[in-house]
Amino acid sequence: MKVLSVGHCTLDQIGVVERFAEEDEQVEMPTFSVQGGGTAATAAVALARWGVEVRFVGKVGDDDRGELIERTLSDEGVATDRMIRSPGRISQVRFVFVERDSGHRHTYFTPGNVGPLDPQEIAPELVDEHELLLIDSQFPQAQLGLMKRAKKQGIPVVLEANHGSGVVSECVPFADVVIASERQASSYTGVGSLQGILEALLEKGPATAIITLGDEGAVAMGRDHELVRVDALQVEFLDPTGASDVFLGAVALGTLEGWELDRLVRFANAAAGLACTGPGGRSAIADRDRLQKELS
Repeated sequence: MKVLSVGHCTLDQIGVVERFAEEDEQVEMPTFSVQGGGTAATAAVALARWGVEVRFVGKVGDDDRGELIERTLSDEGVATDRMIRSPGRISQVRFVFVERDSGHRHTYFTPGNVGPLDPQEIAPELVDEHELLLIDSQFPQAQLGLMKRAKKQGIPVVLEANHGSGVVSECVPFADVVIASERQASSYTGVGSLQGILEALLEKGPATAIITLGDEGAVAMGRDHELVRVDALQVEFLDPTGASDVFLGAVALGTLEGWELDRLVRFANAAAGLACTGPGGRSAIADRDRLQKELS
């Protein structure tokens, strides 16, 4: 098995409307989609669609929704044999409403009562069966042990670090590639300039640091400390839900295949941009041929 993806999974119900409803008003949804969501889970699906062997570890209840969440992964070819099903628990779900012209979103969610991944639920030795570890930093107590094991075994770790400065502080030293939004990375490092933020992240231990800039693209830096900047792909924008998850999957792909940093960031940027052309994170994941055309 090549990639072990560990983190958050959920069920997304996404509606696209011409405008948001006023109080006590009903508005029709011309587009509605039910699909899997969650950072590490959607990254795993993207990798599977790009031909990579992936195993996902996440946590759901033993209810119908938990079964459906697992099926949104297994139906894509993602191995779910190590997922945790909590007896008698209610699984998580998210509702996203997107206003078509503005792109603004209203998001409502419930975590259910499944609870976070626990270190006792994932044996660190599981990492040894894989060539790359993908982590979304949503469950740091469970994920940190896996990262330490991967570091010890020389297995590359790709970390999305967008879930609190405490999490970042613990996890970044054990990552080979760290990805964060500009706001999160600036908060963690205390640095204002993009170059300064990237250099500060590299000083913590990773070989590569990437900062996502939303509709302004992304910047990155490797050990040579040369700044790589890529503009956002110009697309017919619909919904950004899950685009950063697809970006994470693309970075994992490039890391697994040993790409140069410029190619890796351009590919991830294009994948995230095209993911914004459909509702949710998974409906518009482009295949590798389409992505290569965008880069040529």
